[in-house]
Amino acid sequence: MPYCERCGAEIDEDAAYCPKCGHPVGGRGQGYVELSTWGQRFIAFIIDWAILGVLLGALGFSAFGLAFRLGVGFVASRIFPFLYFMLLDFYYGQTVGRRIMHIRITRVGGGAITMFEAAIESFGKTFLLPIDFLVGYFFYGRRNQRLFNYLSDTVVVED
Repeated sequence: MPYCERCGAEIDEDAAYCPKCGHPVGGRGQGYVELSTWGQRFIAFIIDWAILGVLLGALGFSAFGLAFRLGVGFVASRIFPFLYFMLLDFYYGQTVGRRIMHIRITRVGGGAITMFEAAIESFGKTFLLPIDFLVGYFFYGRRNQRLFNYLSDTVVVED
């Protein structure tokens, strides 16, 4: 489904202008972007968490490791994923999972995201995922945005 790169409104394939904001639109890559599906995002998320699980296990932060018994494992198991998502999204526009799925995160207008936007988006995914997804699915599902995608003014698009 094509969407306006400026405001995110749905547009017809043959439309010359966005019906909501009037932005000129044209062929593929000129005026609209293809949003990623929830399925693509879910698979990318599973890939990323599998990678994070291996990395955290290698660092000794497994659920049965000494770090959890000392009380630092829970903090590390949240901070490390937060930094993983935030830094890769900011520097590359995609995590390893998103790269494999050929999707990337951008601002609603199509530009690269800032570190602050990457932090907001990553916070919801790392610390409040059930709320982040459910609120986004029911209130911002038209653009396939999670709540914290909406708050950071970002969308995930096909690469």
